[in-house]
Amino acid sequence: MDLEQSAIKRICQDLGLPVGDSYTQDWIYELPMKYRNTESLPRYASAYANPEYGENEKRLLMQLMLDITNELLETDDVAGERAWETVAALLRKDLKLHRDQIEYWAMPDKPLEEAFNLTPLVRRFRVSSSIPR
Repeated sequence: MDLEQSAIKRICQDLGLPVGDSYTQDWIYELPMKYRNTESLPRYASAYANPEYGENEKRLLMQLMLDITNELLETDDVAGERAWETVAALLRKDLKLHRDQIEYWAMPDKPLEEAFNLTPLVRRFRVSSSIPR
């Protein structure tokens, strides 16, 4: 079992989430909607703070929280903004760990019309955190 699969299994066991099956390729994006909502985000943020979690678990949880925040921004600006505040606070604590994720969501080479709902917030975050382009 590779490190990512091991981290997924641990997160799922700790949080009572479905692991998926042998056909699951992208666990984060295939997680059922009932685990991808405003109510779930605080659980993931709390789990992220678990001192027993290593970089693999933190990166997976961050990617899940970023994706949920992006979806929330599509349907409910207020909930999306609140979710972003939670996620941004965690990102600030571990900038080096999440540098590539920040870069991915910032989509620096794309116009906003072709970017994620989350992209403008991540771009502002990059500037305010002095993360070089």
